[in-house]
Amino acid sequence: MKQIKRKTLTLLSFIVFTTFDMTMAPLAHAHTCSTSTGAGSWGFTVTGSVILPTGAQISVAQVGNYTQDRQGNLSGRQTRSIGGKVAQETFTGTASTNRDCTGTATITVYDNASGALVRITTLDFVLDDDGNRARSIVTSIVLPDGTNLGPLLTLDYRRVFSNGNN
Repeated sequence: MKQIKRKTLTLLSFIVFTTFDMTMAPLAHAHTCSTSTGAGSWGFTVTGSVILPTGAQISVAQVGNYTQDRQGNLSGRQTRSIGGKVAQETFTGTASTNRDCTGTATITVYDNASGALVRITTLDFVLDDDGNRARSIVTSIVLPDGTNLGPLLTLDYRRVFSNGNN
């Protein structure tokens, strides 16, 4: 009887520790990020609105693409609609990614036709889907004259190509 209890206890202990080990193993190998995680070509959409200094709220939509290098430098193009007015824009910027896959970016946007500065935008983002998707929220928009707009904008990004495959 003691031998059966001992075998049962041993088997039970083995099952518990094996199950614990199997559930903890993925956590031990959890993915960490760095600025180079975002390297590659991306497509994105932006939706939401901005609040003008007068308090008026204007709808915004954008779609575009960009390429980021392993140091976090990026450049791209977008088509945007602000209150129904459509324009083509180019942009450059820098992104910095933390180990927990969150990060920040500062983007300088130019009018495609004239090359004139349009705005400087900052945003907070998170990478997910093994670094193949990102989501962000715009945290500030500053116009060339120093005017701040109130951003209510979110972005959704998907990797088009990883660095070296484009």
